[in-house]
Amino acid sequence: MKETIEVQSERFYSEHHRLLRIARYSLGNAKKKEPGCLDDEFLAITLSALAIEAICNAVGERVVNGWRDFESCNPTGKARIICAHLHIEYDSSGEPWVTLLWLSIFRNLFAHPKAVMIAESKAVSEQDHAQGTHRAAPKSKLEKRVTLQNAEKAVKAVDAALSLFCDKLSVEDRVGISGDMWSVSSPRQDGG
Repeated sequence: MKETIEVQSERFYSEHHRLLRIARYSLGNAKKKEPGCLDDEFLAITLSALAIEAICNAVGERVVNGWRDFESCNPTGKARIICAHLHIEYDSSGEPWVTLLWLSIFRNLFAHPKAVMIAESKAVSEQDHAQGTHRAAPKSKLEKRVTLQNAEKAVKAVDAALSLFCDKLSVEDRVGISGDMWSVSSPRQDGG
């Protein structure tokens, strides 16, 4: 019979790592401008919006006493509370905060969609009319926000907020937030 060794592993889990990884991957795909790139732009923005909330929850749990009282706040409110606790200047007219507010609005649009009739009227040249170049479907508020530029801004803003938070966290509090990491331990084999 073979002897077994007990191995113990430990990890602080936060979903923001996966969300940001997929957002960055989707942004890279969107930049290729291949078929489906609009879906990749949407994914990059959407997952960035979800990632900032996950980051706020992970950081808030570590630095704000009674964080559960704030869990129902929107991501912008959560970021402001964390900034106050970490002594980070929150300037609602500057980055990354402007984009994070924009992401919060975007999140609400896709999380609580409503069916709407969209109509638009525009003047087109006879040439455009003859060629049919004016026949694109009218876009919803949400669809108008899905652009490569906005996807780039979204990922950049979430990365910037994460960096600002981590710069103010203690080394111990950064574990699992600045990177997805774990430890594994087992007894020494030499008996010592």
